[in-house]
Amino acid sequence: MSSPSRRLACLLIAAVLAPLAGAQPMADSVVSRLVAWRARTDQPVTLAALTAFEWDTFSVVRAPAGDAMANCAREGLVPCGPELHPPAGTQVQVLRFDRAGRAVYQERIMVPSAYFADPLPSAVSRPRATLVTCADGTGRPLWCVQSDAAPNLRSPDSLDSLNGG
Repeated sequence: MSSPSRRLACLLIAAVLAPLAGAQPMADSVVSRLVAWRARTDQPVTLAALTAFEWDTFSVVRAPAGDAMANCAREGLVPCGPELHPPAGTQVQVLRFDRAGRAVYQERIMVPSAYFADPLPSAVSRPRATLVTCADGTGRPLWCVQSDAAPNLRSPDSLDSLNGG
């Protein structure tokens, strides 16, 4: 099977299996959208533009890593890397969205280009959820909540624009 055909087959399998497992398909992953945004530009982005669900506030918390990615490196079904297999006791960042005080979506942040800077955002309202790139002491790019809205804020025209569609 050629590389593009294999990739398409993997995406189709993941799209079918993800809902069965109660997971969001990768195309709906907020973390993958953050990574894609950073790869395209260093401009600020409204977090609401990267989500396909309703929410009132978002937070980033630390939680135990939990289980490693299932099926990692098996027949190329899921991309695999050491960051997807942190030791069980390792603390990872978790992106969480709430609506009316209840969690509506959460996702582990396992990719360094999607990490948030300390102090981690907590209960940031949707209107204030504009993210900008900031750096830690080593110059590594991280996400931060913008303190004041920029007048020329760019956001994707649609969710599909981040997927090349």
